[in-house]
Amino acid sequence: MGKIKRFQIKKSIKTAFACYMLIGILLAIFLSLFFSGVCESVKEQICKKYEYEIQYGNLNIQLEMLPEKLIIGHYAGDITTLFRPNDQRLYDVVSFFSMLVFPVCFIFCIAATSILFYKQQLQKPLSILDYAASKIAKNNLDFKVIYKKEDEMGKLCVSFEKMRQALQENNEEMWRQMEERKRLNVAFSHDLRTPLTVLKGQSELLMQYAPKMSEEKVRRTSEMMHHHIIRLEQYVQVMGEMQRLEDIEVVRQPITLGELYKQLKEIGEVVCSQKSFSFEAAGEPYIILEIDSSMVLRVFENLLANAVRFAKEKIIVSAEVQDGYFYLVVSDDGNGFVEKELENVTKPFYKAVKETDKEHFGMGLNICKILCEKHGGYIHVKNKNGAVVSVTFKQ
Repeated sequence: MGKIKRFQIKKSIKTAFACYMLIGILLAIFLSLFFSGVCESVKEQICKKYEYEIQYGNLNIQLEMLPEKLIIGHYAGDITTLFRPNDQRLYDVVSFFSMLVFPVCFIFCIAATSILFYKQQLQKPLSILDYAASKIAKNNLDFKVIYKKEDEMGKLCVSFEKMRQALQENNEEMWRQMEERKRLNVAFSHDLRTPLTVLKGQSELLMQYAPKMSEEKVRRTSEMMHHHIIRLEQYVQVMGEMQRLEDIEVVRQPITLGELYKQLKEIGEVVCSQKSFSFEAAGEPYIILEIDSSMVLRVFENLLANAVRFAKEKIIVSAEVQDGYFYLVVSDDGNGFVEKELENVTKPFYKAVKETDKEHFGMGLNICKILCEKHGGYIHVKNKNGAVVSVTFKQ
């Protein structure tokens, strides 16, 4: 029973159609022979009725009791000429129907088989696909396309479900980017207020009191204004870089694990020249990765820059390949992140409350997050004897 059920699920539409047609043809042949036999039986009964009534002279003699030569000699005509009107009409109708029984049975069986085939094999998946198409047309992707059979329609439903998932993921990504852009604009506007307020105040001060101010006071005011103008320029550069990050495309190229490890180690030794740097690599060097190495190195540089700023003495980097992903972990022995702010550290313009570095915009981890997600990976931040930042890239 289980094998039959599995066959019903897995058989193709072509196989199912052939089975339905074969059954329909066999049924048509059976019905044709059956009704043809019925017609011949009716005709035979009518003829027999008159065989006993054929007149030979003035006597009624059973026809089968007469010698053959006598029948031929005395009654060689068509027996149907002796039929009464009602029997003649019945005989004609039955004869006419016996000629039509084969085409009628075949047409009926093929039509019935086609309707049954449609209802059993096509109606349900087509209604599912029609429902899914109407949902997608209304931009409603909160549903699933489920069809259990594994025939051609089942494969089509699976493809439709993959398309729905892709559309849903794209919509979610679009909304995420829009929300990210809103947060970025809010953070950018907030951080612009301070230098703009200072510049406004200093410019008003110069306009009102410049003739009365000492040369040293004017110089210091000008220097302060120049410092904030440079800061505004840096903000503009950062915003331009964020825009370019949204448009960047992942360019995967083959690179051996050994070559990638070599580049990572060289960058780490240069960036962490003032700290103790160690690099722990796992995996065979001849393994070939299909990744965007420039994107990986850029993320790595940002992570190292953060680690150098907060590390006390040492920075440890570990890397490995597992389950189709390239893993990179950067940890330092600093004070780590504030626990209640861990979920915010990858947001744009994030700064810890205790951080006093005004030249730092808090974009490093956010840039890493964007690049990792574009490469099919993610970023994870935690504290463990310092800050530990893990990033992954899908091969």
